[in-house]
Amino acid sequence: MKIHETTKFNKLRTRLKEKTEKEALKEAIIEVAKDPQSGKKLKGDFALLRSFKYTVKGQARRLIYKWEKNSIILFSFGPRESIYK
Repeated sequence: MKIHETTKFNKLRTRLKEKTEKEALKEAIIEVAKDPQSGKKLKGDFALLRSFKYTVKGQARRLIYKWEKNSIILFSFGPRESIYK
């Protein structure tokens, strides 16, 4: 399974400073790679995307991605309030 990042995702990822956040994101990506259907299908304008929930220090986060045949495209991650902008 190939994993690709969008420019936005790459910028967000490189801005992460805390090791716990980096590790939680890495684990979420590994889980999605193991089972791409584990994320919830989104609706409306985001119907082609999926949302995988994970936590960092007890706070909910979401990983937004698109699953295609043999690849996963990572779009964004973070708290629900700001993730869809």
